[in-house]
Amino acid sequence: MFDALLSLDQQYTMLIVMGVLLVGMLAMSIIPQRKRQKETQKMMDSLHVGTKVKTIGGFIGEIVSMDMATNTMVIDISAKGDKSACVTIDRNAVYTTMSVNAAGQTVEPQKEQALDDVAPTATVNDEPVIKSNEKLD
Repeated sequence: MFDALLSLDQQYTMLIVMGVLLVGMLAMSIIPQRKRQKETQKMMDSLHVGTKVKTIGGFIGEIVSMDMATNTMVIDISAKGDKSACVTIDRNAVYTTMSVNAAGQTVEPQKEQALDDVAPTATVNDEPVIKSNEKLD
């Protein structure tokens, strides 16, 4: 009888532990996603005529006009900025906004680097450690 109660108590404990772990994993996946959504929404709200943007297709240009009714915008992608090459895109196709540095050059904002993008710093026998995605010769 005592063994049956002990195993029942262990089962409840295991269920509680698994439930706490499940809630923890869900929280760890939802919180960063909401943060990214807020940053994207903030960037989308800051768009206005004259803002330099980069699209998901790789076009870099300046917003010429915006139509909130159709959720589209026209960007000037010409090299001279003379509006000779304008493209109509969906607002959701904007990847990032561009900024202009002191020299007048358009630059992208700094993004966090992935671990695989960072050069190896450790050495073994005076040779750099090979990253996981590099091939051995």
